Amino acid sequence: MASGLTDDELQKLYTWIDEIPLSRPKRNISRDFADCVLVAEVIGHYFPKIVQLHNYSAANSSPQKLYNWNTMNTKVLKKLGWQVTKDEIEGIIMARPGFIERFLHQLQFKMAKYRANGGPVRSAVANNPPPPVQQQQQPQQSYSQGAISPPPPVSATGYDRGALQKEVDEEILLDKEQTIQELKETVEILELKIAKLEQLVRLKDSKITKLQQQVGGVQSN
Repeated sequence: MASGLTDDELQKLYTWIDEIPLSRPKRNISRDFADCVLVAEVIGHYFPKIVQLHNYSAANSSPQKLYNWNTMNTKVLKKLGWQVTKDEIEGIIMARPGFIERFLHQLQFKMAKYRANGGPVRSAVANNPPPPVQQQQQPQQSYSQGAISPPPPVSATGYDRGALQKEVDEEILLDKEQTIQELKETVEILELKIAKLEQLVRLKDSKITKLQQQVGGVQSN
């Protein structure tokens, strides 16, 4: 499996996340957690003293997602004695299958170890309360039962892997289109710089030619 977890481990992981109040409806775990906002909420649910939720803004763009994850890495995960690699962050941001599950599985272990070592637990929740969960007209969805509505046929873990892959592909396509646009803008800037450099070279050549003509005139006299 992409996450390296068994179906039983995945089911337990989804059930654990379902027990935590989150600010967004549960649709697709890879995309829901890609910008790190819900990761901050999960950690804040257990250890409100080590995470400031206002540091994490909801994001669609890769740069903002990366900023959130870098903040999480340096300000929070480091306190848990752990930091995720650049490749892992990229995989989560791109909503690649299995990356967020593997991260959350490790996070659960690190938080348990942190608590065992005397880390400050959920005693100051009033100073950093969990965000309000959005109300939904339909019955509450969950990752353990398949967080997609209307519910399609799901795998043994309760997740529709076909729909998950489709949404991942769409996310990757959007990121690629954004990257292409950024590259186009970079090319335009470089072309302008090249044009200016060519103009400077022509002016320099013109000055050199005039100087040569003046030197030639002096010598002939």
